[in-house]
Amino acid sequence: MPAVTVLIPAYKPEHLELALMSAQRQTFQDIEILVGDDTPDARLEAIVQRLSDPRIRYVHHGFQDSLKNSRELLRHAKGQYIKWLYDDDFLLPGSVEALLLALQMHPRAALAFHERQFIDANNATIFTPAPLLQPGTVALVDRPFLVNNMVGKVHNFVGEPSNIMFNQEIVDPITLSTYRSVQMDFLNDVAMYLNASKDFPLVAVGGYLSKFRQHEAQNSNKNSPGFSAGLYEWEVFIRGEAADGNLSSAALHDAQNRLKRLYVAHGSHLPEITKLLSNLDEIIQAPPYTLFSSERFQEDYACARKAVATRLGAKQKSSQDHSFCVICQSPVEQWVPHPNASLLWNSFISSLEVIGSRLDKHLCPRCHCNDRERHLWLYLQAVGFFDQIKNMRILHIAPEPQLESKIRKLNPLKYVTGDLFPRSPLHSKINVEKLDFPDDHFDFIICNHVLEHVNSPEVALAEFRRCLTFNGHLVAQTPYSPVLRYTFELNKPVTSEFATHYYGQDDHVRLFGSDILNKFRAAELNGDLYLHTTVLGDLDAETYGCNSREPFFFFSKGKAPMFS
Repeated sequence: MPAVTVLIPAYKPEHLELALMSAQRQTFQDIEILVGDDTPDARLEAIVQRLSDPRIRYVHHGFQDSLKNSRELLRHAKGQYIKWLYDDDFLLPGSVEALLLALQMHPRAALAFHERQFIDANNATIFTPAPLLQPGTVALVDRPFLVNNMVGKVHNFVGEPSNIMFNQEIVDPITLSTYRSVQMDFLNDVAMYLNASKDFPLVAVGGYLSKFRQHEAQNSNKNSPGFSAGLYEWEVFIRGEAADGNLSSAALHDAQNRLKRLYVAHGSHLPEITKLLSNLDEIIQAPPYTLFSSERFQEDYACARKAVATRLGAKQKSSQDHSFCVICQSPVEQWVPHPNASLLWNSFISSLEVIGSRLDKHLCPRCHCNDRERHLWLYLQAVGFFDQIKNMRILHIAPEPQLESKIRKLNPLKYVTGDLFPRSPLHSKINVEKLDFPDDHFDFIICNHVLEHVNSPEVALAEFRRCLTFNGHLVAQTPYSPVLRYTFELNKPVTSEFATHYYGQDDHVRLFGSDILNKFRAAELNGDLYLHTTVLGDLDAETYGCNSREPFFFFSKGKAPMFS
């Protein structure tokens, strides 16, 4: 196991490569580097792949929620010591070594931190705080010092998470970001430091060993929809520590004055801050033990949080108004509808509520991938397919050109592609009802919208199971009707007109009904038709031009896949 895990919860691509390189170039080399990609379309993966470092592990989350991204990333960490690094910051070469030595010198310390300089989008230094210690020296910081000099001064002198390292054997970082059982929306780092110092000291390390970037796109920018939480959460800490008797009267007066200046300076365009400002004198007038539980404060605090949540929701909706193709990684002004949409989506198909292609958002105008490919790509990302691809033997039936090209570039251990009527020299002739491969051969089989063309899908599924390794997986998307009790097909060939009208396409030989799952189970494949929301959460299907009604047909020869 590595001694140190460097965690990079990432969303913005602009400075990620520099952040990664700064982690690679540490003087202490016994590390792993975990990148949690929180973009919905995994757009950061290419940046990580370019560096080709075996110490780097990439995980796609796509939550679009920084706290959830960080928490999930922590679960993958193998090191005893956790070093944070945000995607737009970077570390000096001695950062990890200095923090690790400090924690080893003080094994009962929860975390260590060093100092940082502020830089702009072009890496130019814009501010250097006064030094806390001489370079190379260390000092223990207890909770009273932290409360008086951080909360009392309304000043996070420890700095952002890119400056710190945790000892996982002392504290669990996942549990530290709440304050008095309330989840912080902005000042999670301050909550972590206060919580960590309740039972253990912190270690300060002298020297500027990281760079904190300030730019327009970051959440702490004053135009960010969540910016006001970075103001009023200081009041939460002040009132909470005062109620616990940790701030003297003089310190409380000083904190109230500092907070008032912040509110006045930044709150003119934020109604929730104006409301809190009008009651700020309560901090120096009411008994300290009542400050946190004050009915008026709690009401104003709830209103402020609601205002921030509303703005964040509006921003997310706005971002969802713009379509994006996950295959070619391009914005899409308008999807290309299927040319025969009116013919294919007839009254019979409509009445059976058939789940299949998204005919109104069929093709990407740039790369010409279709909605089924985009949805499959998102599903594969969600189950970690691309994280494990280099160690997998894959069979891809009737491969979609765009997907095939992207998978080949990721260099799987073995990649076999083919069709009954091969379209490319790279493709083999493959009959899914009689696979010419040994038992237990493939780790992953992709059969996307093929079974509706096959004479005997039961035979094909049995063949897939035979060729899968014990823990191998099968993806087998196909159109079906959830309201049709039994699969609909004739025992004789049909005309193309009949197939189009009743099956949905001229070369389909059946329309699967709600008994489709029984066919997989009869083949002794374990899994389910997992809902879009089960696999992808609240990822917006409209943005990515796919059908949110289409479930993920995901099965295993061994234990059934599980989704939390």
